[in-house]
Amino acid sequence: MMRRIVLSWLVITLGLGAVSIDQKIEQKQKELSSTKVEYDKMDDKLSSVAKKILDAKSKQKKLDQKLATLEDRIKKSQGEYENLKEKQKEVEGELAKLTVDIAEKKEKFVALVADKFSMALALEEMDQQTSESVMLQEIYGVYAKENDRAITLLKEEIDKLKTKESYFTEKQADIQKTLKQYKQERDEYQEKKGQQNQLINELARDQAIYKKRFDKIRESRRSLQNKLSQLKIVKQNQQEEAKAKKEAQQRAVSESATQVASYTGGKTISPMSGSILIKKFGSYIDPIYKFKIFNKSITLKAPYKGSKVKSVLDGKIVFAEDSGGMLGKVVIIEHANRLHTIYAKLSRLAPGIHVGKPVGKGTVIGKVNSTLMFEVTKNNKHMNPLKLISL
Repeated sequence: MMRRIVLSWLVITLGLGAVSIDQKIEQKQKELSSTKVEYDKMDDKLSSVAKKILDAKSKQKKLDQKLATLEDRIKKSQGEYENLKEKQKEVEGELAKLTVDIAEKKEKFVALVADKFSMALALEEMDQQTSESVMLQEIYGVYAKENDRAITLLKEEIDKLKTKESYFTEKQADIQKTLKQYKQERDEYQEKKGQQNQLINELARDQAIYKKRFDKIRESRRSLQNKLSQLKIVKQNQQEEAKAKKEAQQRAVSESATQVASYTGGKTISPMSGSILIKKFGSYIDPIYKFKIFNKSITLKAPYKGSKVKSVLDGKIVFAEDSGGMLGKVVIIEHANRLHTIYAKLSRLAPGIHVGKPVGKGTVIGKVNSTLMFEVTKNNKHMNPLKLISL
C-alpha cells in the first residue's frame, strides 16, 4: 500500500514538472543547426586540404620524373666522360710512343752519319772525293730523305693525335660543364622535392586534425538526428495517446472522487505550525494540460525556510526515504484505525527517523525549505486532510 501511495505522488508530480516534448525537439533542432555550420566549415577545410595535397603530390611526381631524367643524363654523361678519358689516355700513349720513335730515328740517323757517312762528307768538303765516297754520299742523300719523310709522317701523326687529344679535352670540359649544370638542377629539384614533402606532411597533419574534428561533429550530428527522430516518434505517440490518456484521467478522477474515505473523528494538530494552505484536496483543472485532475493531497506553504514538520498523531514510521525526484524526502506514518499520513517534499529528515521507529503526536520528523505536501489515507482510501488537522 505504501508503494502505491508513493508511486501515485511520483507520477503526478513528475508528469506536471517534465519539460515538454516540443521544447526538447526545438532544443535538438537548434543544436543540429549549430553543428551544421561547424560541419560545413570542417567539410570545406577538408576539401581544401585534400586539393592542396593532391596538387603537392602532382608537383612532387613531376619533380621525381625530372630527377629521374637528370639522373639518367648524369649517368650517361659520366659514362661518356670516362670513355673520353680512356680514349685520351690511349692518345697520350700513342703520342708518347711516336715521340720516342722520332727521337730514336733521329738518334739512329745521327749514329749512322757518324759511323758511315762522316768520312765521305769530310772528303766532299776537302774536294777529295772517291768513287766510294760519291756512292756513300748518294746513299746518305737517299737515307736522309727517307728519314726526313718518316719523321715528317710521324710528326703529322703526332699533330693528328694532338688534335684528337684536344678534341677529347674540350669534349670532357663540355661534359663536365653539362654535368655541373645537371647536378645543380638536381640539387634544385631535390630542394623543391624536400619542400613539397614538408608541405605534404604539414597538410597531412592538418587533414588528420580536421578529419578528427569532422568525424566528431558528424557523430554528434548523427546522435542529434537520432535523438530528434526519437523525440518526434515520442511526440507522435504522445499525440496519439493524448486523447486516451485524457479520457483515462477523467475516469480516474471520477473513480477517485467516489473512493474518498469518510472520517468522523476529532481534529488534531497541523503538521507545520504557521503554514498556509496553497493547494486543496479534490478535483481541479490542470492549468497546463487543461484536463481534470483529482488532487489526493494538500500543499502547505512553510512560514520560513527550514520549518519543522511534526507527526500529527501517535504512530509508527513505515517509510522514510529520499524519493530521488521532485517529492524530495518522504515519510509515511501508520496510525491506529488503519490511518496513514504521508509527508513529502522534506528537505531533510530529523535524526533517528527510520522505518519501525514509534513516534508520538508532535514529534519532529524533518524540515522543509518551501512547501510540504501532506496526504492522508484511511482503509487504503484517500481522505481530505483538512478533516483530520486544524490549520
